[in-house]
Amino acid sequence: MSNKLRVLLTNDDGIDSPGIKALQEALKDKCDVYVLAPDSNRSAVSSHIVMNQPLSFRQYDSKTYACSGYPADCVIIALRSNLFGNVNFDAVISGINKGPNMGTDCVYSGTVAAARQAVLYGVPGIALSLKSKNDEYDYTELAAFAEKNLEKLISLSIPNLIVSVNSQCDKKSCGACLTTLCIRDYKDKVEIKNNNGVLQAVFCGGKISTMGPELNEYDAVKDGYIAVTRLYAEPVGYLDRDIKADFEL
Repeated sequence: MSNKLRVLLTNDDGIDSPGIKALQEALKDKCDVYVLAPDSNRSAVSSHIVMNQPLSFRQYDSKTYACSGYPADCVIIALRSNLFGNVNFDAVISGINKGPNMGTDCVYSGTVAAARQAVLYGVPGIALSLKSKNDEYDYTELAAFAEKNLEKLISLSIPNLIVSVNSQCDKKSCGACLTTLCIRDYKDKVEIKNNNGVLQAVFCGGKISTMGPELNEYDAVKDGYIAVTRLYAEPVGYLDRDIKADFEL
């Protein structure tokens, strides 16, 4: 029996994306790699899952499938079905995403949602995302970083934390550091249009404004570092015992 780590790769950019292929290539010698990813782009779907209809698959080989569902679906199927037999995965790695997933992005990101779903099921979940200023992406360095630091990244996810890794590919990274989350304001707008009698809402993104505390991931990436951020998979509630629950019934 192989002593290699058993790793599931998934993403939200689709199985044909260069980011997941770069990860697969980087990890193939070190790990026992399985792939289950959406059959096309599923960006910004968060933790969307399909509940009321069957999902279909396209098989590439015994360890590689595309799925008609979403990133969270892929993780659920891999961890809770016999698609890959009785494999007990040591980690789920999601990405490498085309574009960063920082701070508020993590609410919407399908990439991060896949890692979250893994952690909710008790398996370390790692999300990898890449920023580019000129929209040209080279995933090689971040894939190599994941391979070299895989055991460390897995340990950072235990017991119930998502590990979100961001870097920028336009310049050589000067190091890696642990960071905290930033906050993003997307300046979104929605235009209402009448298209031949059909009322339509058209989403229009704005110029993103980013802020955050000291040692936040955005500033670290801007300064040339690979940013490693941990966030809770479970929602974190808030209870103020000084506020009286004087609700009316």
